Amino acid sequence: MPISASRGTRIVNDLLRKGLIKVYELNLCGRGRSIKLLELTDKAYEAINAEPKPGIGRGAGFVHGFCAQYFAGQVKGIEGVKNTTIEGRVINKSVDVLIETEQERIGIEIAMSAVHEKVNIAKDLSAGLAKVFIACNNKAVQEEVRKVVDAFGPVVRDRIKICLIHQVVGEVESYVKQRRNNG
Repeated sequence: MPISASRGTRIVNDLLRKGLIKVYELNLCGRGRSIKLLELTDKAYEAINAEPKPGIGRGAGFVHGFCAQYFAGQVKGIEGVKNTTIEGRVINKSVDVLIETEQERIGIEIAMSAVHEKVNIAKDLSAGLAKVFIACNNKAVQEEVRKVVDAFGPVVRDRIKICLIHQVVGEVESYVKQRRNNG
């Protein structure tokens, strides 16, 4: 049974007041529009007598896990992509989303902050990924990541694409199409 937007807002606000959910806003669309993600709190799990569902990834957080699932699903539909794996392993190194195309392996790293990106870039490239897309949570993170990437030099910069979260699927699609057309 559908409910009105105003009733949905009242329900969400009531759950927030009771401490049963956390709300996150994420821009997957560009142009200032965002979606709201709702996460159950420990108090909510206690209220329904259930164990908290573990997140995706290695403790990176709810939004990070959502993005990994979203990107893996969206990228899987791109012509030329054979497989996507969340927390994919390449030579004992993990990438947030591993993408296997007909020609190569590429990866998406999700940057909610720039704190771990230097390490992520180094491990991804040493594991042999042909291209790494870094999906940044916002423009401030994007600028910090850009500084990190610039410090690596031109050879590494050519293998890294920094973009905002709402741009990454389109960037991966463009890259895969270009590689398929150029052999």
